Amino acid sequence: MGRLFIKVIIIIIAALLLFIPANNFVKDSYDYNINRDILAFKKNPHPVDIINLGASHSMYGYYFKPTGLSHLDLALPAQTVQYDFKLLKEYGKHLKPDGVVIISISQMTFANFEILDIGNYYEILDHSEIEPFRLLDYYRYMYFPGANGESVNAALSGTLKSYRWDSHKPWANNGKSYAERKYEHVEAQYRQATKKNYVEQNVKQLRKMLEYCKEQGYQVILTMEPVHQTYQEHFDEDVMNRLVFQYLDTLEIDAPFLNYMNDPRFADNKGLFLDSDHLNSEGRKKYSWIVYEDLKKLGYF
Repeated sequence: MGRLFIKVIIIIIAALLLFIPANNFVKDSYDYNINRDILAFKKNPHPVDIINLGASHSMYGYYFKPTGLSHLDLALPAQTVQYDFKLLKEYGKHLKPDGVVIISISQMTFANFEILDIGNYYEILDHSEIEPFRLLDYYRYMYFPGANGESVNAALSGTLKSYRWDSHKPWANNGKSYAERKYEHVEAQYRQATKKNYVEQNVKQLRKMLEYCKEQGYQVILTMEPVHQTYQEHFDEDVMNRLVFQYLDTLEIDAPFLNYMNDPRFADNKGLFLDSDHLNSEGRKKYSWIVYEDLKKLGYF
């Protein structure tokens, strides 16, 4: 019995020695800390000139520091309209009286309804706003993310992305392979959203958020960020009308819609993109200046 006990203890210690570095690896990963800028703002809040909402296109799209504007980026990967609204209500109080709310519209805005990683919101939203919030999931995500297979896979994927097969790199085949995969993914999600009535729910959420902005006196614009021409080839006018514009038309929006999706200043310049639908650091600086100048022309600043 004594030997068995010693063996069990040795196994437990060995497992811990393996788990602790794996757990720290996940905790230090980019994806696990994707909300770090919002969390930093929450710890040290201050008045801001501009807030942007949306998913990854918006998150990689805006950098207003060179313009002199104080900016809060509330966009996160695969973020739904519902969580855009939740974050706006949580952080909108920090917007200056003449501040601007940018609501980013993407190819997936009306099809996207399920949060892929609810853990992103545990530290930046009140727990009553998180659906569903489970205490066990919270503690596991906060303290033991190495026990979560999806978190481990995300951390590994981010670390090993430079070792991907050539066919899966963003600019393989001039970005066409990546764009085709994204198109197939969006179409599949749109079909599911249509069946489950997610599209109509997103339309209602967006309408409520616009009404809320009006009640709060926020200056609002809707935007669509630039994409590379290889992406445009899949998301042409007919596709975008079906996925997005037919629903925007029903809202009767009393706010400008600045659509830069096919902007020729970006369309054929790979040097401005991480992949065919996400801007890189140089691209977002250029794009943000353009948005800033257009907002000034509209009288927003």
